[in-house]
Amino acid sequence: MPVTFLATGNVTIAGTLDLSGQSGGAINADVPSQLAADRVLPEPGAGGYVGGLGSLQGVGPQAGAGPGGGPAGLQSSTSENCYGGGSSFSSGYNNGNGVKAGPTYGSYQVVPLYGGSGGGGGWDNTTGQLVGGIGGAGGGAIRIASSTQITVSGTITANGGSYGNATSSEGNAGCPGGPGGGTIHLVAPVITGGGNLTANSGNAQGTTGPANGLIRFSMNTNSFTGDTSPGVIVGPLYLPPPNSSLSQPSLTITSINGVAVPAEAAGSYLIPDVTIASTTAVTVNLAGVNIPIGTVPSLRITAETGADTTIACSALAGSVGASTSTCTATFPYAVSIAGVRATW
Repeated sequence: MPVTFLATGNVTIAGTLDLSGQSGGAINADVPSQLAADRVLPEPGAGGYVGGLGSLQGVGPQAGAGPGGGPAGLQSSTSENCYGGGSSFSSGYNNGNGVKAGPTYGSYQVVPLYGGSGGGGGWDNTTGQLVGGIGGAGGGAIRIASSTQITVSGTITANGGSYGNATSSEGNAGCPGGPGGGTIHLVAPVITGGGNLTANSGNAQGTTGPANGLIRFSMNTNSFTGDTSPGVIVGPLYLPPPNSSLSQPSLTITSINGVAVPAEAAGSYLIPDVTIASTTAVTVNLAGVNIPIGTVPSLRITAETGADTTIACSALAGSVGASTSTCTATFPYAVSIAGVRATW
């Protein structure tokens, strides 16, 4: 969720608030023993969205998450098509390559408060590499509101992470897309200081870069003399309403083959969250919150060895506030990571 600070007195940011998204991991396709450890989803800043995994052994890449997530790359030997799309924001973005950017979203009023969307995963454009790069994660979103004054002498950062390239002895052909920058919103009668605020997009391979985020001051007096990138949008003093009366949507795996998944699953290849005592297909149970009924989630299994598996689960049933879904999946021997997504 985005970060919100509400204060009834002066606020001073003298240190660093960092809501930047992580970059995608660099993958060396010539070292398969490291593939599992490096091929993981990067974490977004708070309020931002993850990037998409790249292709692996003929299984296609993922799109970046979020309302402006970059589309997945296309299976093509033409480099401009294999690139995952960069994400967009309210300003929009089009990289001019075969895969276009994600849809625009958000507003210059910063209502609702959105972070940056993730970059799309790439599809390798060589005959032997068979590994696509990972799209970077989007920058987060922060709103600081004071009844008197905000002074920024330090740094507030909500940058998107860079793409994660995939390389091999055949060359550099990861083709991932870049994530969008996040949002910084300061609300106070007086905004001052000489610090630094950034909400830039992450780098994208083969493109000029996805859309930057937004920095907005809502105030009566602007005495800020520091640096902002992108440029600050200045507007009148107002206190934005909450994003929604509902809590944020969520989709989680609750159990696999009857074994409960920990509430704080590590998702690590080192320490499994669940041990599956079956070599055949098992049932995976999902729980949704504030997701429209009828939405079809997808389950993606990423193994230490072998290609990924993507499975369409049953449509969410129940109520918007509490829904369930099931999938049937055969997990490979050894350790694998399972993740779920829903788009509506």
